[in-house]
Amino acid sequence: MDIEYFKETFHLLPESNKPLYQQLYEYFKRLILNKTLQEGDQMLPEVQICEAMGLSRSTVRKTMDKLIEDGLILRRRGKGSYVTSHKLRRQINYLYNFSENMESIGVHPSSIVLECKVLKKVPDDVREILHLPSDNQSVFLLKRIRLADGEPILCENTYIPYHLCPGIQKYSFRSQSLYSVLLERYLLEPYHATESIEAVFLSEKDKELLECPEDMPGFKISRVSYLESGEIFEYTTSLTRSDKCVFMMDLFKNPSPNTYPIQIKRNITI
Repeated sequence: MDIEYFKETFHLLPESNKPLYQQLYEYFKRLILNKTLQEGDQMLPEVQICEAMGLSRSTVRKTMDKLIEDGLILRRRGKGSYVTSHKLRRQINYLYNFSENMESIGVHPSSIVLECKVLKKVPDDVREILHLPSDNQSVFLLKRIRLADGEPILCENTYIPYHLCPGIQKYSFRSQSLYSVLLERYLLEPYHATESIEAVFLSEKDKELLECPEDMPGFKISRVSYLESGEIFEYTTSLTRSDKCVFMMDLFKNPSPNTYPIQIKRNITI
């Protein structure tokens, strides 16, 4: 992208209710999402944008910061800003939705279902985490690869007590949302979830499923979800490539010495 193309295609609307930085942000985001600006392309220098449009440096910098925050570009010290590859952005302390997250950055979400079945013999650790009653030991297992524009992002294993969702294995989760089926067919909705994140070395099988380069590290994300009643209804473990996931959180100063630090818990809808 050169400065002449920018001058011809970007038009500020001073009468608009949108701030100038927001107009500029939406312009660049649109170019990135429609692939006019592609991964690896260098963004125009901020000083050129300022001079071409008569904008302040702070306005342009705010635009670039928002593009970085959304995972659309990255800034390289001394080299400028570049369009980046699409990454899974997990907002740790807010409701998270894989499909909506992918769609927000112009990427089509989809899934490959590896297993969709009822387990009669449940691993000991899963049985303990789910607090399965002695008379209802069966578990629904859904194992998927989550994709963005056909590119593997997550390997995900989900376990749900089968007595909460009898017959759920009949649904096609290649095209349907698991949480939508749970809500619409079984009236099950997550109220809150606890989650842990740890750095791991991916196995050869995991690297193959995620189409990783050799020796690529990853993150293991373990989540336990609860109904409003306090009953555990889901245990999910996910593996992701370290270069395809960014974790984000909002941090606040404790208002008083007697206030306990915030425990990070978040609801997740996928």
